[in-house]
Amino acid sequence: MTTNLWIGIACILAIALVMLWWPYLRNNKEQAVQTNVRSQANKESYHQSLAKLEQQHQDNILSAEEFETLKTELGRKLIQEESAAEDQVATTQRNILWPVFASITLFAVTIPMYLKTGFSTEIAQKQIFEDKAASQQQKFLASLQQLEKKVAEEPANTQQLFSLAHAYITAQQFDNAIAAFEKLITIEGEHAEFIGPQAQALYYKNNQQMTPEAAALVKRALTIDPEDVSSLVLLGMDSFVNEKFAQAMIHWQRVLNNGRPGTDVPALTRAMETARQRLEATGEPMPELPKPAISNDGVTLVVSISDDLAGQYLPEQSVFIYAIPTNGTRMPLAAVKLTVADLPTEIRLDDRRAMTPVAKISQHEHVQLFAIISKSGSAGIKPGDFKGMIESAKVNHEQPYQLVINSVVE
Repeated sequence: MTTNLWIGIACILAIALVMLWWPYLRNNKEQAVQTNVRSQANKESYHQSLAKLEQQHQDNILSAEEFETLKTELGRKLIQEESAAEDQVATTQRNILWPVFASITLFAVTIPMYLKTGFSTEIAQKQIFEDKAASQQQKFLASLQQLEKKVAEEPANTQQLFSLAHAYITAQQFDNAIAAFEKLITIEGEHAEFIGPQAQALYYKNNQQMTPEAAALVKRALTIDPEDVSSLVLLGMDSFVNEKFAQAMIHWQRVLNNGRPGTDVPALTRAMETARQRLEATGEPMPELPKPAISNDGVTLVVSISDDLAGQYLPEQSVFIYAIPTNGTRMPLAAVKLTVADLPTEIRLDDRRAMTPVAKISQHEHVQLFAIISKSGSAGIKPGDFKGMIESAKVNHEQPYQLVINSVVE
């Protein structure tokens, strides 16, 4: 995948996110200012009225009983006005569900589709983003019109149609999005990554109502792919909106367990925490969340030390054995810590030894293997450590790999 591709994807995602969040942030800021002004005015009015009551009580215009009654009523009025402001804030918090979950889906669905299709040539639309003076919304609309034009010119180009369908959701043109996904299904056949987002578009169109038609689409998508991200995010959102917080947590935990490329883990984690807090406030018990399925995919290796290094290490020194992707990040996919005294030994690196829920060896066809005798006892490769490495090992290779620690790190 080329640098231009990632730049193009980043531009589209950035503009799409601005399009999603700008109306909310603008309205929220205005509403916050108005709410603060009203609250301050209410409090000032309360203190002024209370001061007058106290003066009238001191001047014997009001009896002690009358003063206490009027003071209580004044306090009740302030509480009612503050509660009304809180209700308005709560409505705003509900409205934020749309940009939050649309953002999660935008990343979780769009990035894997680009990775799968290798959509590098069709996305070269840099002229859309070159007008620095135009607003972000204008840029988005320009990109949308450009996509519409290209799809009209090449109606069979499913990558462009896929981009257009998601752009329609971002622009809240839900009927157009539904039609675009339907066309994708007609061309490419039944795929969960088309049907799930189509269900979301229908759900948003109906003001966050799970209509029978939307529910049927979700069922279709999950029949094809039981872990479809769009469908599970949507089910969680609908559960949350209807205050079924335990069920929302279960749906979203399944998405987190999958660890699919593009999953916005921080956003989903925050959503999970919000649902947990809401559930806790109801006094209901916490649900038993689904645990990640452990894949058997992995690499078996025999780790040993070369005789050439004899006498240069101690039995109690730490040995770090791990696998990383053959390209990209160096975050370990699976790792185990032993000591020199444990070697030679045969081990298997699989998802049971994963470092994070979203980076797993089962997601890769080939990995790099390392075995490090650490001089300091800490992870990482540092000068003076002893190292063994295999440049490319095939996941699920039939025979164990022989990983020999045979060199000194310079």
